[in-house]
Amino acid sequence: MTNILLEASTTGFGVFEQLANYGALGLVVLALGAVGWYMFKRNMAEKDAMQAKINELEKELRDKK
Repeated sequence: MTNILLEASTTGFGVFEQLANYGALGLVVLALGAVGWYMFKRNMAEKDAMQAKINELEKELRDKK
């Protein structure tokens, strides 16, 4: 196991080369990781937009009082 990690760290592509060694399974894992990252970033952007809207509405409510 340690040899695999050492080999991966000395190559130019690192993890991507190791995934390529697994063929289709490696590409599927890479694709799932990319989709997961996209979904995570989208979720965080939605959360930030919702929090900004909440802050805006709270400010309007305070200004009306």
